[in-house]
Amino acid sequence: MTSVTRPPRRTQAERSEAMRARIAAAAFATAAAGGSAALRMRAVADAAGVSQGALMHHFPDKNALVLAAIEQALAADANDGSRTQVDSGDDPAAVLGAMLAEFRKFFFSDRFWVAISITLEVAKDTEFNPRVRETVSRLRKPVYAAWEERLARAGWDMAAAARTVRSGASLISGAAIRRFWAEPDEISSEVEQQWLADQLRSL
Repeated sequence: MTSVTRPPRRTQAERSEAMRARIAAAAFATAAAGGSAALRMRAVADAAGVSQGALMHHFPDKNALVLAAIEQALAADANDGSRTQVDSGDDPAAVLGAMLAEFRKFFFSDRFWVAISITLEVAKDTEFNPRVRETVSRLRKPVYAAWEERLARAGWDMAAAARTVRSGASLISGAAIRRFWAEPDEISSEVEQQWLADQLRSL
């Protein structure tokens, strides 16, 4: 008779972490589908397929769910941020182009819109907003730091690299927001090309 090898049972801590991840993913999906206003305890519990009591065991209030949704939106970039592009070649123009492509991938995604819509909703909450800002800052800093180091290896000094990363992120995030107010045009492309030329000229 052939014995069946069963996978080892997960520990309580592992089960708890898996449940938190499941609920966090449901919180993000709920906000992505219905906006931050849809991020209600019952809706997230239903989306996660858990009881409201189970949800509240891990996330006792809506603020905790908000932070979970933001972390779900931004954690992938924080953990893997720009890794493929950071490991690419040393040509300055290629590095800048890869950086803008990575920023465009993020700022034109649901992940950015979930994070920004939640941030705007809580902007006037003077007690909670600092926690949201800290969470966003903590999760975005590794991405920007990785690009600063990559630009430094391609020829920028660290101060100039920091300015280039900041201005590049501002350029692409601005373009992402502008698309809701105007159709893409040649000027947008010209602005980006001028930015690229200016950064290369500053080397």
